[in-house]
Amino acid sequence: MATLQINSLSKSYGDKIALNQVNLCLTPGVYGLLGPNGAGKSTLMNIIAGNLTPDAGEILYNGENVSALGKSFRSILGFMPQQQGLYEHFTGYQFLSYIAALKGMDRKQAKAEIETVIGLVNLREHSGKKLGAYSGGMKQRILIAQALLDNPKILILDEPTAGLDPKERIRIRNIISEIALDKIVIFATHVVSDVEQIAKEIIMIKKGNILGEGSVQYFFSDLDGKVFELNIEPERLGEVEGAFLVSNVSFHADQMTVRVISDSSPYPYSFSQVRPTLEDVYLYQFADEMGNE
Repeated sequence: MATLQINSLSKSYGDKIALNQVNLCLTPGVYGLLGPNGAGKSTLMNIIAGNLTPDAGEILYNGENVSALGKSFRSILGFMPQQQGLYEHFTGYQFLSYIAALKGMDRKQAKAEIETVIGLVNLREHSGKKLGAYSGGMKQRILIAQALLDNPKILILDEPTAGLDPKERIRIRNIISEIALDKIVIFATHVVSDVEQIAKEIIMIKKGNILGEGSVQYFFSDLDGKVFELNIEPERLGEVEGAFLVSNVSFHADQMTVRVISDSSPYPYSFSQVRPTLEDVYLYQFADEMGNE
């Protein structure tokens, strides 16, 4: 079984520490990488992809240092960056052909794989259009398609579902889940629900430090008995927001239901205890930085 071992990885930009002694061991499956902007997610992914050099530490693939593996390691990587830096005068098909050439794929293999990946991301009807005419969501999908070319063993996806409508988000999420059987997939996202159902493990990172790594259930244990739903009059929302960490607000008839996180029972309000979600966990861990996103 393939392993990607990250040992004591550190990176700074001047006085800012982007990664601080990060240690991880990844095997095939989906890893949800969660953290606010500036947490170190992109730095970590770019170091793994070889786009940045760490100040200290090492990355091993199947026990061998990736810097020594060089081109052979890069050949098994698929990387989808968050920025949509596309050649807008290329058609979708031309862009994928160009990426296939950069990856050293022969024409016959490239043609077959382009047909496969462009169908996976539901762009076959638009493959002849120029990228400049693509919507933001279509650009996201073509970036996912290029990352899948040449059957990578390690797939790094930076916000792959940003800008997609709910139907396409579900489609892409299911594709990622299916292909992860024999791939190490790092899925960085702010859409927490996208990884809650498919992630083998969640990695939470904050200010360059790993807060925790484990199953979704592992993170739920931190909030057992701390998530409640309150039924209140709408005019009391302000006082509830002042007293508790609020994760959701909804209306039902003339009543307002407010989901809160609290270390103790939220008296004097009428409440019921509910099971935590990964969004609750995210809010709990990063509440002090949510205003900076």
